[in-house]
Amino acid sequence: MADLEPAKLTKMQTFMAENSVKPQNENNPIMAHKFGADPAVLVYNDTVYIYATNDMQQVESNEGKEDNRYNKITSLTLFSSKDLVNWTDLGVIHVAGSNGGKGDAKWANNSWAPAIACKKINGKDKFFLYFADSGNGIGVVTADSPEGPFVDPIKKALISRDVPTCREINWLFDPAVIVDDDGKGYLYFGGGHDPEKYEHPKTARCVALGDDMISIVGTPQVIDAPFLFEDSGIHKMGKTYYYSYCSNFADRAPSCDKDKMPTGVICYMTSENPLGPFEYKGYTLENPGTYFGPGGNNHHWIFNFKNKWYIAYHTQTLEKTVNLEKGGYRAVFLTEFAVNADGSFPIQNATREGIEQVGTFSPYGKIPAATFHSSRNVAVSANQTIVAVKDGAYVCIKGVNFAGGASSIELNCVPGAKKGCVKVCIDSAENGTVLGEASLEKAYAEGKLNAVSGIHDLYFVLGEGTELADWKIK
Repeated sequence: MADLEPAKLTKMQTFMAENSVKPQNENNPIMAHKFGADPAVLVYNDTVYIYATNDMQQVESNEGKEDNRYNKITSLTLFSSKDLVNWTDLGVIHVAGSNGGKGDAKWANNSWAPAIACKKINGKDKFFLYFADSGNGIGVVTADSPEGPFVDPIKKALISRDVPTCREINWLFDPAVIVDDDGKGYLYFGGGHDPEKYEHPKTARCVALGDDMISIVGTPQVIDAPFLFEDSGIHKMGKTYYYSYCSNFADRAPSCDKDKMPTGVICYMTSENPLGPFEYKGYTLENPGTYFGPGGNNHHWIFNFKNKWYIAYHTQTLEKTVNLEKGGYRAVFLTEFAVNADGSFPIQNATREGIEQVGTFSPYGKIPAATFHSSRNVAVSANQTIVAVKDGAYVCIKGVNFAGGASSIELNCVPGAKKGCVKVCIDSAENGTVLGEASLEKAYAEGKLNAVSGIHDLYFVLGEGTELADWKIK
C-alpha cells in the first residue's frame, strides 16, 4: 500500500457513490456503484467471475448527459464472488488499443459483449476472452489468470468479414464460447436483420475453434434462429447443446403467434451436436421491461455453480435508481435458472431480490476492501480501494460466518488519505452492535474486536475521505 497515492475520484464515481441504493433484501444488481452490461461468466476454483461491457466508461465520457452510444467503450469490467451475493470489484480489463483505448488489441476500436473460456494447454490453464469490436469483428485476448493481464496473441480479428459466410452478417458481434467435455472449443456469434428478413434473418453463426483456441477450423455454419436480434449464448446440459439468443424488435406479422415470440426475449434452440443443426424450442427469459419497467435489449449467460443453474443478464434499472440524466446504461442481475424435468425451460422468475446466498462468507484471510453486498456513499477507486465520500459511509458484507470468532481486525489504508476511524459493526450500520474501532493513523491499523459468533451482516463505517485497501479479521 505504501506505493499508492490517495485516490482521485471522478465526478461520476462520486455521483454513483452518493446516489446508488441497494436495500439489504435485494441482491440485484450484483453491484450498484457502477454500470456493466452483457455479462459473461467463468466458474473457476470455486469462484464466479463476471466479465461485462464497461458501460461506466461510456457514462464517464459524457457524465451521463448523453444516451449510451457504446462508441467510447474500449475496456471490460470484472467482478468475482464465492457466494453470489458479495462481490469483489476487480477493476477494468483494457482490451481495445485504438480509439483511445489502452489494451493490447491495437487494431480494435471497441470491446463489447465479452465471452470467456478456460482450457488447459500444455498442462497449464489458459484463459481466452473473446470480444466484439463494435459490430465489425470478433477478437480474442489471452491470459494465464482469470484477472489478466490479457494480451492479443494474433494481432488481428479472429472473425472478420473476410471469413467465409460472415460478410452477409449485419452485426458481426456478440460472441459466445464453450469448451466441450473432450476439450474442443466452439464459438458462436452474429446478429441483426434486414427489414424484410426479420423472421429468419440467418445471421447467427457457429464454428469450431482450433486446439489453440485462437484460430478457427472449417467454415462458420448458419444457425437459423427465428426472429434473431443479437446475444448468442451456448451451454450444455447432459448431452444436449442449448443455443440461446435475444429476439428482435420488428413488428410481428399477423401470421405470427406473438405469445410464442415476443420482442426482446431470450429464446433457445437445442441440438445433439455443438455445430447444429439447432431446433427452436421457445423462450425462457422475458424482456427486462416486463419484470422491472425499464426495458431495452436483453443479454445473458447461463451457467452452473455448485450444482445449480443460474442466468446472468442486464437491466436498465440502476440508471433509474440514481436518476441519471440520460439512458441506455446497464447493470448486471442474477437469477436462478429453472429447468423442467424434460430439459425444456419455463419462463424464469427474475426479481430484484435475486438469488439466495450460496453458503456463507468467511472473513478470515486478506479481503479486498472493494468486496461487499451493498454500500452507501462509498466509491471504488481505479486502484480498487474504497473511498468514503461522506461521513457515515459504509460497505456491508452479507452473511458473514464468525465460526472462528474474532479478536482483532487488521486494516490496510492508503497513506496520505484523510485520517480517521473505521467502525466495525454487525447487523446494521446505524444501530447495530459495535464490535470495535480502528484508528487510521498510519498505512497499517489494528483494532481489537469484541467477541462475536454465528452468522451476521458485517458493516465497515467510514469517515469522509478515509480510504481502505483491504482488511483481515483474526
